[in-house]
Amino acid sequence: MSKYSLLLFDLDDTLLNNSSWFSVGLIQTLGMHSVTRYLDASLFLEQVMQVPNSLLERFKSRELTPTEFKRARWRHAFTHFNLHPDVEVIDQFDTLFFKTSMAYIEINKSVTSLLNELKRHYDVGIVTNGLYDSRMKIRQMGLSEVFSEDTIFHAEHLGYRKPDPEIYLVALKHFGKEPNETLFIGDSWTHDVVGPMEIGMEAIWVNGKGLSPSTKHIPVAVVSDVTEIRNILLKRLLL
Repeated sequence: MSKYSLLLFDLDDTLLNNSSWFSVGLIQTLGMHSVTRYLDASLFLEQVMQVPNSLLERFKSRELTPTEFKRARWRHAFTHFNLHPDVEVIDQFDTLFFKTSMAYIEINKSVTSLLNELKRHYDVGIVTNGLYDSRMKIRQMGLSEVFSEDTIFHAEHLGYRKPDPEIYLVALKHFGKEPNETLFIGDSWTHDVVGPMEIGMEAIWVNGKGLSPSTKHIPVAVVSDVTEIRNILLKRLLL
């Protein structure tokens, strides 16, 4: 019997390939919007992905709200092309991007099969810092029957972000679980390994990029793809 009764998952770049929907959706959006349709889409995407550290640090310290951070990120990319749209245009662009990009989120049958199988043995939830509506992402992924809306804990709604202990504790309280009953699965060493372990959970690191750990924390396992956890978690049930 497994010692865990609750599995908490990160969403972007763990269950969902973040780069695919974001990149394709952005390129499509650029071609649709009157301000951007003649810009070099690849260069614009490159600028969006290279967020200045100063913006990231202000966001992490909560000096910027998610909305303010998104506006600043778009503004940074626009400035590279000597464009300076006002807030109304930036928000319009962001809304168009969100609507367009969601259409490029696809069902991953391997992930769906894995989660349906795990849910027969564990409680499951999502804890995410994602900037865009995680519930809509889950619906687009065909996972609404796996993760009900009350089991999706989104930083933007809660007001604090991983690795703030509060976001993990809210999830634990909802399920009525203790940290030592819980396993966190995600791709970020800081948010999905160190943060959960610091409050007493264990973790599996989804390290598809082959990164090196930056602390001495030791996760239960390191995998290159989330589907590899099937062997780890379901085999435990047979021990």
